[in-house]
Amino acid sequence: MQIATLHTANKFTVTITGRIDAKTAPEIEKTVLSMPDEVKALDFDFKNVVYISSAGLRMLITATQEMDRRGGSMKIFNANDEILEIFEVTGFTEFLPIEY
Repeated sequence: MQIATLHTANKFTVTITGRIDAKTAPEIEKTVLSMPDEVKALDFDFKNVVYISSAGLRMLITATQEMDRRGGSMKIFNANDEILEIFEVTGFTEFLPIEY
C-alpha cells in the first residue's frame, strides 16, 4: 500500500494505492490524526484502492469522527464498483459522503 497526501490551505487529500486492511489501516489513521490543525476538509481518493477490510472501515469511522470534532467535512471519491458495493452492504453509504 502507498499513501500520498496533499495539503492545501484547509484541505487535506489522502490518495491510497493498494489494500486497506488490518496491516495498512493504522498507517492511514495515523496520517489522518496527524493532519495540521487548520484542516477542515478531508478527501480520500480511492481510485487505486483494490480492497478494504473491516479495519479499513473502522479507520474511516475514526476519520469521520476526527472531522466532526474539527467542525469539518470528509468525502470519498473515485471508489471502484467493488469498494462501493462494500460501502453499500455495510451501510456506510448512509453516513459517509461518497462521490460517485
